[in-house]
Amino acid sequence: MPAVDFTPRGLRREDAARYIGISPTLFDRKRKEGEIPPPRDLFGVMIWDRHDLDSLFAKPVYSAANDNHDNYWDTAFASEEAEVR
Repeated sequence: MPAVDFTPRGLRREDAARYIGISPTLFDRKRKEGEIPPPRDLFGVMIWDRHDLDSLFAKPVYSAANDNHDNYWDTAFASEEAEVR
């Protein structure tokens, strides 16, 4: 018998924040800034679709963890990265 996935697709605010690994406070702030997809109103309850939240991880991340342009290695890596593209 195949395994059945019972992970809920719809998540309330706190669960949605936990799902993507951030605090509810940061979740709210990023939601207001438009960086987190809007919830859906299902039966009067605001629910985030897990698939919409998964799309946040599909975006490529190109910024360096350290934006210190005075650092030789950051500058050298950034120019190499630009040549690769």
